[in-house]
Amino acid sequence: MEQSSIAVESSCGQTQLERQDTMANGDLKAYLGLLSGFFNEYRTVLRQKSQPPPRLALNYNRAFLVLLGLYPNRWLLGKYSHYKRCNRLLLANSTSLLLPIIFAMHESTNVVDMGEDMAWIIGISLIVTKNLYVCWRANQIDELIEDFNYYERCFRPTQSRQLAELESDNVEIRRWQRLCYLVETTMNFALIVFMVIFNVAICVQPLFSERDLPYHAVFPFGWHNSVEHPRAHMLIYIWQALTSQFNLLAICQIDTLGIHNFLHTALNLKILCLEMHKLGKLQLTDLQFHAEFRRIIQFHQHLISTVQKNNGLFHGTFIAQMIASFALISMSTFEAMAAAGDPKMAAKFLIFMFVTFVQLSYWCLAGTLVHTQSTDVAQAAFELKDWHTRSVFIQRNILFMIKRSQKPLLYAAKPFPPFTLATYSIILQQCYRILALLREAM
Repeated sequence: MEQSSIAVESSCGQTQLERQDTMANGDLKAYLGLLSGFFNEYRTVLRQKSQPPPRLALNYNRAFLVLLGLYPNRWLLGKYSHYKRCNRLLLANSTSLLLPIIFAMHESTNVVDMGEDMAWIIGISLIVTKNLYVCWRANQIDELIEDFNYYERCFRPTQSRQLAELESDNVEIRRWQRLCYLVETTMNFALIVFMVIFNVAICVQPLFSERDLPYHAVFPFGWHNSVEHPRAHMLIYIWQALTSQFNLLAICQIDTLGIHNFLHTALNLKILCLEMHKLGKLQLTDLQFHAEFRRIIQFHQHLISTVQKNNGLFHGTFIAQMIASFALISMSTFEAMAAAGDPKMAAKFLIFMFVTFVQLSYWCLAGTLVHTQSTDVAQAAFELKDWHTRSVFIQRNILFMIKRSQKPLLYAAKPFPPFTLATYSIILQQCYRILALLREAM
């Protein structure tokens, strides 16, 4: 058993060396190859239930952001001298979509038109904020992804200390890893398709309305006027459509990157409980039990530090997400009621509200999974078989772990509440109160 523990620890140490090499050798060709093989890997895992995931879905999100030009980490900047310039140009282009919309607000003649402009301003501001955060924190995100790669390889069931009665637990671990991979990759692909359809709906809107451009905007010299400047108008139309699609794909990958950090934390906490369940089935001496339980404690402490690192790394994006979600839900609901006489406008605001609901629901559901699984660790430690017959030192360690696990792990950006379904309910209640107040004022 001691040899097996050493083998596990050495394999994890080897993984740390491998992950450093992978980060150092990452280039555009490698990331492009990763995305090109996505469907083959996904189809293999989907069809073969015994097939473990080849890698974490977070690697796909990172590869997509790299190819979008939004991920200037140290390795890419060292390999490609022009990557930073392209990144700054793309960020400036994304931000420039916002300015003409702000300048056009003074042309809004009623509350419905102004509400639409405000909705686009809030949404694009959220996208720009998250794009900037990813560019600033790309190196730290690399470290975070490799932490989850480390967990995934160390928790992967091995044949080194396999017993017949433990096979069911190993199958359960593989099942949860496969389920998490399929959920993440399916959601990522579905969101990309939805964002493409959503952008097409935005861009074809001028064909069925009096508006000349997908977004209500004002440009110098009246370039947005299709009658006076048809060529300039056409170029602006194409620019808005392409930039909008770029922004939507970017927010899709950035959001799934953040949410899937939540899901992987919940997955590793679940596997930690299964590891303790396996430990309870082994016939071990106190010395052997202490060595294995010490390894589990180290994983648990590392997961706690990962949650704290996540909260610090994404603090600004968490705050932006909370503010934008609250504002968009309240505004979209109010504007949908104000535009009741215009079915097209009402439908547009209902779509805004639906998209915001889905986005916030995904964040809060993933945060709730982390909250629930973190408290389940205490129950798993308490249910260790005959732990009360162990030495006093082991009993004390188990009690410390139970005590620590009773404090749930939460993804939050203080002073805002954490991402949980309880917070989701509070946001909906506050939105309803604001909506009722606005209706009373009208």
